[in-house]
Amino acid sequence: MKSKYSILAAFLLIGATTLGQNKSEADFFNGNQLFSTVQKFVSLGEHRTGTPADLATSDWLGKELVSYGYNVKYLEFPIRQFFPEKVSLSNGKETIKAFPLWWVDEKASRTVTAPLVDAGKDNAYCKDNIALIHLPLKKQRANPKVYIDSIINLGVKGIVAITDNQSGEIEAYNTNKDQQPWKVPIILIAPKDSVKALAFVKSSKPVTLAVNGTFKDVKGRNVYGTIGNGDKYIVISTPISGWFTCGGERGSGIAIWLSLAKWAASLKSKYTFVFTGNSGHEHAFKGAHEYLEQNAPPVEKTHLWIHFGAGAATLEYKTTASGLVKQTNVDPKRRFFFNDPVKKSFNTAFAGIDAVKVLANENPGGELIYVAKKGYKRFAGVSYAHPFFHVNTDDASTTSPKILEETAKAFKDFITAEIK
Repeated sequence: MKSKYSILAAFLLIGATTLGQNKSEADFFNGNQLFSTVQKFVSLGEHRTGTPADLATSDWLGKELVSYGYNVKYLEFPIRQFFPEKVSLSNGKETIKAFPLWWVDEKASRTVTAPLVDAGKDNAYCKDNIALIHLPLKKQRANPKVYIDSIINLGVKGIVAITDNQSGEIEAYNTNKDQQPWKVPIILIAPKDSVKALAFVKSSKPVTLAVNGTFKDVKGRNVYGTIGNGDKYIVISTPISGWFTCGGERGSGIAIWLSLAKWAASLKSKYTFVFTGNSGHEHAFKGAHEYLEQNAPPVEKTHLWIHFGAGAATLEYKTTASGLVKQTNVDPKRRFFFNDPVKKSFNTAFAGIDAVKVLANENPGGELIYVAKKGYKRFAGVSYAHPFFHVNTDDASTTSPKILEETAKAFKDFITAEIK
């Protein structure tokens, strides 16, 4: 007969083991740890494709996946990248900081001097001058490329675009597929500098538009890890590149992606999990296309595809007379996408999650649209342009431990329901 002490020890052991297991699962989605992942991502620098920060990101994520037990591989693709150094608009006395609109033409002059004219008021005087325009375009106009080409065809020497957005800072813009370099230099300026730019227009005196920097042949690099031996796949993807530090835009999704990778590695699942982080996002989703064409599991063998695009877990900001004021809650306008085959499990898992939930069988947001077009049958994801989307002040402060944790746990619940 066992002594009361051995029985007590057995109960204590069972209790300790159970507590350890529960703590272990909780730790996968601990908000503070998720937030530290965002901080790490931001600390690496500006994440444009092929930059040292971009390559450091794929290296870091690859090492993390290896430490969880994944078989990790990389997919490289060439890119002729522009590295801006000093981009500006100046009248000789005052200078406005700017950022180039990609693709920059390596063969054309990138420093031009001429009067600045407001193309929105009268484009008859644009020829041989520098045109001032606004982006994004009003809905009644054609798409941006068509409109910009129409301004270039007026014979302008260059274009200055005020990037109207809530943050007041410069907003960068992604390239389109097969886009060629612009025939004239185009720079982007912040809406907070619009008064100064309009003063340049009013003076009618020449200004200098300068896009200084270097061109380099570099490589973008995707990282993807695989774990499990099942003949059906769960794919979880996220972009890892972007214009600036991309804290809320990229970092929140990457933090959730990484936590799910660690959690999935602990499962005894009949599925094989693939976690892919793709570079080249700002350049027409280059890395995502490369992965879909070269490395993605077959459509017929893929049970579920989840994609973390922009703004997976960002805070709400309210517009006031003094500017944007950060709230403590998640932005309720963030957009989640899902299709009919996963509707039930998605709605159950995200019942308590604040977001705009969009049933989208054919046209989900972000890179997920290409997953749908490729024929993958079951998918869900998130893509949202929050107030600091594509601006250089998007750091870790645009998200929080609380909203990261609740979002990560909802996706864990969704996956759990899908793999039962």
